[in-house]
Amino acid sequence: EDVFCPPSTRNSRKDCLYRKSKENGTLVERLERFVQDYDGRSPFDIHLKLQVPILSSTDGEPLHITQLYNTTDSEGGWKRIAKQFLGEDAEHFGNQKQGEGVIAGRSYPRRFNSSMVSVDTQRRICELTLLDYCCLNLPLPEVCVGQHYSNNGDDEESLRELFCVLDGEGHIQPGIFPGNRRRPPVAN
Repeated sequence: EDVFCPPSTRNSRKDCLYRKSKENGTLVERLERFVQDYDGRSPFDIHLKLQVPILSSTDGEPLHITQLYNTTDSEGGWKRIAKQFLGEDAEHFGNQKQGEGVIAGRSYPRRFNSSMVSVDTQRRICELTLLDYCCLNLPLPEVCVGQHYSNNGDDEESLRELFCVLDGEGHIQPGIFPGNRRRPPVAN
């Protein structure tokens, strides 16, 4: 928040709620550096955790899941869940003031300009989250499809597509294991 709404320009944090995004590359630069350095194996924040381990028991067996919802329509998903469990009583949630009811999400637009993220960083994110793509049967973003990945460094001869394998115990494993690495970004 301090990047797009510095403390010197506001009386309180509420002043930032409706400010337009002023991403000048600072946040993207931080993301790029973090993504290239992060190994994906030691998440220090809940937002860095993969979904599959959260949806699995400690022995790797899947939990019984009755429904999945896409977060691009989280408000609609929460309303459907409320209606399923509360019936018609859930209808009044949509008629309440902003920020009340079933959903009390972000009250201001995201300030991150994702179009500024390099192709290399987008591919690295796919590499880091491959297990979720495989286990949840999600298609890879177009930028991540193709022979861009290697377990052997940057050897052009060993580049391959992202893939997952079934190990001897019947668990899905990523076929490419991300390490932390610093590579010059590929131009968009």
